[in-house]
Amino acid sequence: MATLELLLALAYAAALADLLAARGYAAVAASAAFLLGVLLGVAPSTPYLTAKYWELAAFVAGIYLTIVVYSHFYMRGFERPGWFWGWMGVFFASMELFLLADHWALLVVGWAGLDLASWGLILTYRDGYEMGYVGDGEYAAGMRWLWPPSASALRAILTVEVGTAALLIGLAAAAAQYGDFMSKWGPLGDVAAALILLAAFVKAAQLPFTDWLMTAMSAPTPVSALLHSSTMVKAGPILLLKLGDVMPHWAAGVALAVGAATAFVSGLIALGQREPKLMLAASTASYLGMITALALEKPHEALLLIYAHGFAKATLFMAVGHAIHASHSRFPEEYPLAAKAAVALSMLTLLGITPLGALAKNDAPLWTLAVSALTAGYLGKLLRKPAAAEWEPMWVPYLALVVAPNFLLFALPKPVLFLSLAGLALAFAGEPAFLKRRLYLPVLFDRVGPALYRALWRALAGFDGFVDRALRAAAPGWRLLVDVVTVVDWLVDTALHGGLVDAVRRASVRVSGLRLDYYLYVVGIAVAFFLAVALWRA
Repeated sequence: MATLELLLALAYAAALADLLAARGYAAVAASAAFLLGVLLGVAPSTPYLTAKYWELAAFVAGIYLTIVVYSHFYMRGFERPGWFWGWMGVFFASMELFLLADHWALLVVGWAGLDLASWGLILTYRDGYEMGYVGDGEYAAGMRWLWPPSASALRAILTVEVGTAALLIGLAAAAAQYGDFMSKWGPLGDVAAALILLAAFVKAAQLPFTDWLMTAMSAPTPVSALLHSSTMVKAGPILLLKLGDVMPHWAAGVALAVGAATAFVSGLIALGQREPKLMLAASTASYLGMITALALEKPHEALLLIYAHGFAKATLFMAVGHAIHASHSRFPEEYPLAAKAAVALSMLTLLGITPLGALAKNDAPLWTLAVSALTAGYLGKLLRKPAAAEWEPMWVPYLALVVAPNFLLFALPKPVLFLSLAGLALAFAGEPAFLKRRLYLPVLFDRVGPALYRALWRALAGFDGFVDRALRAAAPGWRLLVDVVTVVDWLVDTALHGGLVDAVRRASVRVSGLRLDYYLYVVGIAVAFFLAVALWRA
């Protein structure tokens, strides 16, 4: 029987092998071995790892396997294959470690590994290569809406590390109170719970941390498919699922408010995007908003939404990537027939109309119908694009990914879910500037944030200069103080090591020269006389 430790070690070893060999074969072998090991061989090593975590581990491995097969077509001829395959392996292994960790420190290692791998993968394309850019290049709000991979990677890592720092502090505080293993934890304090919520919101690109996920589209399409479907951003709501039993009651309300707001705002942003990968990125933030909103209140429903969204979103990115690959443009004007079919099936899954989607959406709150209508609107824009007769083999894995799960389920959609199809009318709407510009959230990231950083830096520099000037101005006083201390020290040294010692020595010599026995004899007679007089008078 394969052990969990062996499977995790195999996943990381495969990343190293692919880094050196630059072939991607180890990724296929590791994902297949992990999937089979989880499904057939590995037994839970702790009661904390219930069946849902093993199902999630198999889900991640299955999607990763499909994406790496697709990547062998998409990344063919890429100039840095070792970089791409190595970081992809770290991405997969870190997500599995995060999922299956019971010890808080291991969970943080997996979480931080996702941050590092996403940074590396966003840098897969070099600056100057058009396919690595995000944005239309126009000027608005005093800035150019175009980000190269280096800027995108910096935005991503600076943002997500806010969440990682919050998670580290929150988990460390809980571990100090209850012990290292999360299975033994009791109710968390308000501060620790707030930090964990912040970490989940940042990782899942919830408001106001949404925009890093948009510019992360500088990474190649297979990276986007993996990041948005089953790794990285999914770690946010999964963290809430893992710790839901020990979170305070108020946390569910906060998660609901932030998640619902993100679901609607990001859905509107997706409607205004012309670049398809940006549209899908906003779509991910929107759907993650629904999952986050339900993660603490209805964890089972949130888990089903994770599965449905994972299969659909991986398919959507690979289908869009097929069109990008065929047209050699970030703005394809036509889509292969297989890609359009995959988009249609994925849309129906997200709306809850396919068996997989129905299983996830039948018990979802009614407010999610409005989010689904937005989904139909922006995906309908992709369906309106002309079809192309492009049958390159890369269509096989992504079409299989959205078709196969529906044959394993037998769920019929509730009639109310069909109302979301009314959102297809939004596919014919225009693209208002404020939606196209993502509600100007990039201004917060690229203008306001750096301005605040520079202001803080100038303030610290000013304070440092003030301290320097004060020290220089106080130099004469310090010198006088040093002189006084020196004199006092000399006097003390002289008194202790010179004058006092000599005085004691001279007193000792004089006392030793006295006839003490004579004086003592006289004193004794005088004392006896006085005692005799006192006794006689009594």
